[in-house]
Amino acid sequence: MLNLQQLMMQNNIVLRPHVVLENSRNGCQAIKLTEIPFSGIIISYGKVSFDETDGDNCKLNFEYEVHDDNGIEYDTDELVTYLGEFLQEMIIVGIQNNDLTYTGGVDENRTGDTVEPDPK
Repeated sequence: MLNLQQLMMQNNIVLRPHVVLENSRNGCQAIKLTEIPFSGIIISYGKVSFDETDGDNCKLNFEYEVHDDNGIEYDTDELVTYLGEFLQEMIIVGIQNNDLTYTGGVDENRTGDTVEPDPK
């Protein structure tokens, strides 16, 4: 479970070693992991969501795709844990640097404007 309030208070977060790759044909980005035991694996993240739990905690959900495993044998559960921790780091550093970008998606629960006009 994530406690975003506690995580945001950490000022010493350093992103895991990686290289951002961009596809020149479609502009999409992928990430090449450069830390053992996943060095050389190329992945991209898909949909990311948060489920509220209790108090200040939430559960991070994400989709990912392995584009190239570089011939490396790895435990899928360990890779998912690694990618989840890496995603948390990227989100926190993005928020702290004020350069986090949200793209796509529609709030399926939204039925209209959430702010009611003042009835004066």
